[in-house]
Amino acid sequence: MKKILVPVDFSDNAFVATRYAANLAKDLNWTIHLIHSYLSYSSNFATEEFNQEVYDNETEIASQNMKQFLEDVRADFSEIEFTSEVKDGVLANILKEITKSDEYDLIIMGTKGASGLKHVVLGTNTFDVIKKSTIPTLAVPVQPFSTILSRAGLLTNFKESEIEVLDAYIKVFGKPDSLVLFHILEKGGIKSEDDLKAWAEQIKVKTGVENVEYIVQEMVGRLDVREHFPDYIFNLTESQNLGILLVTKERRNFMNRLFSKSLVKALAHQLKTPIFFHAG
Repeated sequence: MKKILVPVDFSDNAFVATRYAANLAKDLNWTIHLIHSYLSYSSNFATEEFNQEVYDNETEIASQNMKQFLEDVRADFSEIEFTSEVKDGVLANILKEITKSDEYDLIIMGTKGASGLKHVVLGTNTFDVIKKSTIPTLAVPVQPFSTILSRAGLLTNFKESEIEVLDAYIKVFGKPDSLVLFHILEKGGIKSEDDLKAWAEQIKVKTGVENVEYIVQEMVGRLDVREHFPDYIFNLTESQNLGILLVTKERRNFMNRLFSKSLVKALAHQLKTPIFFHAG
């Protein structure tokens, strides 16, 4: 039986991500472990007794918040097996350590946290977890979506790591009924549709996915009308009715823009498709 690890900060978005995980667990007969991390306060100028009192108080608050959060989730998913814990420390470091045991198969996180950074597509915690995680991470959007994952998309640049992310996805969810390859040509791109067709055939042979489609498009090059790259991808995923988008960590161009804190306005199209990041 597979086990999902869900970090929560008790925000509305964490609740959405937990419900998404619960729906998956219900459909696939998985279990869920909720974890909350917090950073305790201590002062070199305070007494040891004072610091311990502050630590105990923060731990109690975190435990009570987790208890209430879990009660709210169980109200709609009483058939799912949930466990939970709260830990002092940096979330990404905690997850990196506890996933070494091979007890968990997947991390599911919300795309934004309690900080409420409206102009960042994915929150800092999510970014840090994806970079450090030893198991796949699924970033879940804040808007309504489906947990039907039979039609998947894959950002492709003809790299072997794309086979690895697809293999990781298949290990967790099984083979998708159909896979759509997205190859986006930016300025100076040279790959052709024939290259993409050949790569699609290689993917079929190496992964056993029988239905592989592909889309190759060129982005607008003029700076005054240039579309934001992640937004461009999200538009494509929605137009193709995808249940999930697969991304390798080698897609640094996409990753950097996706997690950029320099965005000065909200995306015209909010992320609606969960994104699966390979741990490799």
